[in-house]
Amino acid sequence: MKGLKRALKTLLITVLAYLVQTCVMKYLAFQGVVGSVTFAALSIIIVTCGKKYAFCASCIIGILSESMVSNVPALYLIAYPVITMFCAQYFADMTDRQRERRRMMIENRRVAISAGKGKKHWWQRFMLRYRDTDLLPIVRIPLCAAVMDLIMNVVLILYMYLIGEEWSFVYLGRTAVSVLYTAGLALALMVPLRYVLGMYRFRKRDEGGELM
Repeated sequence: MKGLKRALKTLLITVLAYLVQTCVMKYLAFQGVVGSVTFAALSIIIVTCGKKYAFCASCIIGILSESMVSNVPALYLIAYPVITMFCAQYFADMTDRQRERRRMMIENRRVAISAGKGKKHWWQRFMLRYRDTDLLPIVRIPLCAAVMDLIMNVVLILYMYLIGEEWSFVYLGRTAVSVLYTAGLALALMVPLRYVLGMYRFRKRDEGGELM
């Protein structure tokens, strides 16, 4: 029953994200650039619910976008699931097996560095200290949304270049604004959507004022 409730909530969030993206976001454009509520919602689903829910949600958004707003045949139908699953490999919670494999790899690197192969660089210290565990959701969610939006923008820029559109540095500026906008949307939507998905639990107080 709990899994069914989460699936229905994920479906509702997915459909609402698509509707907001297509009907509302055009009125909230910043310098002519619209952020992606769909990628923001998908990043939250990836970190909160895992790869299976994220794949189903991305397929639904891809089908809706392909049937309603797509100008390029099969672009959104393919791009949304592929981009989502690619990012889910890096931003979803690690399984116990993946965590153990990562821990062994980090330990091997720590031993190799301590064996006297030179001074540790900042990125090596980061890997040794943090990458054996999952990063905090407040970091992973906006970062995942930004990466997904960046990949989609790169795909669209490459398509425009291939069909003969003249390339300009303006595209890079618009891409940067879009990525930051999408990351901001992910941060803004993170708490309410994760609450709806059941990630935040509040213990009730009994009549005596004690936590139950």
